[in-house]
Amino acid sequence: MRSTTETLELDSSLRQSRAIYVTLAVVLFPLAVFGVINVFSAIGAVIESLSSGYSPSSALLAFLFGTVCVGAEYVTIGQCMEANRRLRILRDNPEQKVRRMAAPFQSSLFGPYH
Repeated sequence: MRSTTETLELDSSLRQSRAIYVTLAVVLFPLAVFGVINVFSAIGAVIESLSSGYSPSSALLAFLFGTVCVGAEYVTIGQCMEANRRLRILRDNPEQKVRRMAAPFQSSLFGPYH
């Protein structure tokens, strides 16, 4: 069984991770929208270049860039949802094992945990 101090530290760490991932999701959203547009335009360009006999290399790079942007947003939103799930488990059933979540920049923004 966890002590109250450990539970509060875990709760604080999960809330900080969630805050970082929500911020990243908001920041990456315009890039993801641009990525979706880029993917669809790249698909059209690949189809057009294949039908006309040209190399679709620049269109493939645009497709790859768009896919990476959309994937980054997807992963970030998934991490937000995972942090919410862990916080809900910690709140509803404090005896259940809940692991910490690592987030980028967490130690530099909020300080290290021991």
